[in-house]
Amino acid sequence: MNLGNQGISGITRIPLVIHKAVRLMVWKPVKRTGSAQESRISRRRVLIAGLSISLVSGCKLLTREKPDELDIANAKLKETLADPDRLRLINEVARASGVTPRRFESLGLVTNLPGTGGVVKPSPQREMMLQEIRRNDILDAERVLDAPTTATAKLSVIANPCDDKGDLADVLVECSAECEATDLREGHLMEAHLFEYFSFSDSQLRKSHERATAKGDILVYPASYSKTNQINPLQGVILSGGKIKDESRMAILVSKDYRHVHWIKAMESAINRRFYYQDSGRQVTVAKGKNDREIRIASLPKYRLDPTHYLGTILLLGFAETEQQVSERLVFCRQMLGDPELARRAAWELEAIGNSEAIDALKVALANEHEQVQFYAAHSLAYMDQPESVSILESLARTSPKYRAHCLIGLSINDHPSARAALESLLQDPEAEVRFGAYWYLYHRDARNPMIAGEPIGESFRLIRIPSDHPQVCVSMERRAEVILFGSNPTLTLTKSLEPTPYLRITPMPSGLIRVAKRTLNGEVLQTIITSDFVSLVKSMLAVQGNYGDIVHTLDAIERTGGCSAPIALHPLPRTGRLYGQKTEIDSQTVESPDPDNEESKSEQSDEQDTIGSGVDATVSTIKSYNSTKAPWYRRMPFTKSSD
Repeated sequence: MNLGNQGISGITRIPLVIHKAVRLMVWKPVKRTGSAQESRISRRRVLIAGLSISLVSGCKLLTREKPDELDIANAKLKETLADPDRLRLINEVARASGVTPRRFESLGLVTNLPGTGGVVKPSPQREMMLQEIRRNDILDAERVLDAPTTATAKLSVIANPCDDKGDLADVLVECSAECEATDLREGHLMEAHLFEYFSFSDSQLRKSHERATAKGDILVYPASYSKTNQINPLQGVILSGGKIKDESRMAILVSKDYRHVHWIKAMESAINRRFYYQDSGRQVTVAKGKNDREIRIASLPKYRLDPTHYLGTILLLGFAETEQQVSERLVFCRQMLGDPELARRAAWELEAIGNSEAIDALKVALANEHEQVQFYAAHSLAYMDQPESVSILESLARTSPKYRAHCLIGLSINDHPSARAALESLLQDPEAEVRFGAYWYLYHRDARNPMIAGEPIGESFRLIRIPSDHPQVCVSMERRAEVILFGSNPTLTLTKSLEPTPYLRITPMPSGLIRVAKRTLNGEVLQTIITSDFVSLVKSMLAVQGNYGDIVHTLDAIERTGGCSAPIALHPLPRTGRLYGQKTEIDSQTVESPDPDNEESKSEQSDEQDTIGSGVDATVSTIKSYNSTKAPWYRRMPFTKSSD
């Protein structure tokens, strides 16, 4: 293919070759028969042969003498591999993506309202709802939309970074501003389809494919739980009413200097050697290289409750390392682990290494004089199912609110039997936050545990009774509709009638009994008379067709009037924000996930984010994570106008 010294003059010879080939052809007039067809084929073959000869002889002259991009990348790879001081940790050459919660939104039709619905004003929202109603083969859509028993509501589902396709989530409900409804209590949301919305440079709002569905009974938050002076009847939640149809977007994005299939494979192998799980007897790995710049990370059941910890540990994995290099890192990690300011980084890196030497180093740190060092060492050991972590985590859960949530999570994911025993022991703690947190994470560990087995109250909620020397009533406001009673059955002392909702009345009688009455949607009044104790009140909801919202607002009203012998708390779950409200690991290296339906925008965004500070310690970050407050992170988002 190389013409040697022919130079530019070789280009002028190309037409001569073709011309000579054409002259050699024999042109004979023939009839339009099969032989004519064969003649045309012969001439075509001669022309193709001539062109092939010319192109083979002059192809090098038609291209520039530039090295191939692949050759450049391979040369750079060899140079990097030969460098003994090259970067060896994933967080030095890549960053995490998909750590922020995903928000899916839409409009939905709320039905079953007792005359508190309203007309929807002329607006794009009205047209959208009419179109949705007609799609379900309902002919008189206008009448249905403006009926007093229906309302139009804005819906939001906030998906945790580890939430995957098929998982359930709470649905946040808020009456649309274009709807004249006055109260969403007693309402039921018909099935709605939620989407993810994006705004681009042209200021147009576009939506993705369907990301989630939502339906179920609406629970309006009591004023004491939402921390307001009075109840807002136009905002509520559907517990586990959303079903996610979007896959987790957690990923590792690699910088330009390390965009090569060799490095992607090396990182993928390092991650999969350390993080995998068994599913129905089949081993499942979590990392999969998508291209030369991105590694997709699947959620791991053990780390599901703490995606920040999960991706932070992955970023501290080494790749393409020798045993000697791993040993060198172990020495430095032991030194850092003794410093409270560096303990988190060191514990996570030792957890990422995960061998026996790393486990021994973490066990030694349990005896450190600093509480912070003890916590990080014990927390990482819990993810490796080490029994030595249990006593430290149990003790800190009782005494340190700062670490309480993560201590309970650590006990719930530690597969050693002593961790389960510790959670069961914490059920007897006199502090409501500790015992409810222990119940919450004990259920996450094993929902079939007979100690937390519940009694269904109709189809609305469950009553769980846990033996204890310290009576306490806790009411779940997230995920599951449950009322938890610790200790013996409390007595009720009501001095006046209560109306927790406009349709429910609790009346004390002179005989010491209590009358419970509720007006149904068709105007019928159902009532029952019960003894003045807590369990009878809960079970009376069956007789009056009460729902979970009725018992929640009833217990809240009784607590505000001091009518129960045991304290009543609404979802006193310890929050992880007490720890991550300081400084976070993963957020300093996180980039927002681009539109998953737009590969081009994803590529452009990752190119813009390629500048990575080499060797930056993530513990110096000051960016707050999504769960950086005591309030439930997903409950704050749709109703506030702050940057949250």
